[in-house]
Amino acid sequence: MVLRSVPGARRRRTRLLRGVASGGLALAGVLVAGCGAGAGAASEPEVRRDEKVIRQYFPEFGDFEEVVWAGETLGDDSRGSVPGPSDVRVSGVVRLAESDARRLRGAYEWRPAPGSPDVLPGIRPHVPGEADWLTSEGFTATVTGGRYPGDFHLDLQRKTLVFDAMNPTKKNP
Repeated sequence: MVLRSVPGARRRRTRLLRGVASGGLALAGVLVAGCGAGAGAASEPEVRRDEKVIRQYFPEFGDFEEVVWAGETLGDDSRGSVPGPSDVRVSGVVRLAESDARRLRGAYEWRPAPGSPDVLPGIRPHVPGEADWLTSEGFTATVTGGRYPGDFHLDLQRKTLVFDAMNPTKKNP
């Protein structure tokens, strides 16, 4: 059996491939342009009050009385690569139970902290203004286990603990 070329088939196939290629490039351009939509309108993370999540990630805080916290996924994928793990920053203010404030005071060496704790913008209004902030390398090491960066500021008079951590890991299910 001999296959013969249909007259003009090669030309039609070439035009079809060119059309598909240019259409694909146009669609890719729309997708890339759409990725930046709303980029200038960064929203503030929602302030939350649910205790369960914080207890799962930070059981070292003890049986606290109240928490206000927010979490934020950091940065856009400026490299243009495939999606991957994102960095998450979590900040909050915890009102400790009296027994936990006493436990933390006795279990760790605390030193005066310069300035105010650095937290996400939505949490700032919940951070007491004129507090006697203390930090503890031992407490930070206990909470983070050296697996992620975190800052923990304690005001013993107010029984207030302010935290700010990057990529904390869940310890309790």
